[in-house]
Amino acid sequence: MSLTTTELVTQFGSHYIPSGQNEQRLISAIRQPSVTAGYARPIVYDGDLYRFSNVVLGEIVQAFQRQFTPKGDIELIPNEIRLRNIKIDFSMYPDDLKSTWAGFLTGLEPAERAEWPAVRYALEQELIPQMKQDMELQGYFKGSYVAPTTGDAGTASAVIDGVKSLLNDGIADSSMQVIALSATPNATNAFDMIEEFADNIDEKLAAVKMRIYVTHKMLRDYLRDKRNTHGTDVNYQASKVTIDFSENVEIVALPSMSGENYIWATPVNNFLYLRRVKGMKKPKVEEAEREVKFLLDWWEGLGFGYNELVYVSTWT
Repeated sequence: MSLTTTELVTQFGSHYIPSGQNEQRLISAIRQPSVTAGYARPIVYDGDLYRFSNVVLGEIVQAFQRQFTPKGDIELIPNEIRLRNIKIDFSMYPDDLKSTWAGFLTGLEPAERAEWPAVRYALEQELIPQMKQDMELQGYFKGSYVAPTTGDAGTASAVIDGVKSLLNDGIADSSMQVIALSATPNATNAFDMIEEFADNIDEKLAAVKMRIYVTHKMLRDYLRDKRNTHGTDVNYQASKVTIDFSENVEIVALPSMSGENYIWATPVNNFLYLRRVKGMKKPKVEEAEREVKFLLDWWEGLGFGYNELVYVSTWT
């Protein structure tokens, strides 16, 4: 929650010597961009609880007879997706850079610290990329919402119910389709296990565009296992990521699932991503007594339109 220059000053000295340094010499760690939410169908909803109903109608066809013999019931099953209020609070004193190697990020004019290059740099090159990484690696799959403790800054993994939480709930209440694989997926059987998973998806969905979501490691294992098994076949395609003979079923690797033992699938339009507004609003930058504060808050949530259309396998 601050700008720290201790090691910079220790190594380079507590003074600014212009020697051609610029932002290109500020080398940040590579951050993970947001991926998972991009595969979900976006919905803009101005509320914090998106309620809808799944409609279920069983068999209704019967042989003809003159008497009226009613058959079938329409059942309305409640469903909801909760949007969570998420925020970023960050503060810094740009003056801390003045007598350092990074002094080129400060400025004498204008006097408003909020307009100094350091502020623009921090926002565009550090805060926004870190926000996307936090949500992707800690929120969108692994997240489990925990109400904040007054006065304490919570963790990124507690801001939203991620896909893993939704899958575990669907397994627990039997509202999703659990697929028990014949073996634990590994580097030598990944091709067979993912095909086995796909074979257990209801054939009524054969014409529906589906996605099977896995980790990057599992997708590599799948492609390598396929290469090792079928690499000499005449029709072998190394980069093909749809299930053989099921071109509507695509295999997608999600960074958010890294290290997790899950395979899950659902029709493309059944995975939903809700926000109150389209896109991200501009962060608010405040200045008081030479301190610059960044404030950004928004609402978002993930969920499924119909749990019955979600397929999942998990293992330990």
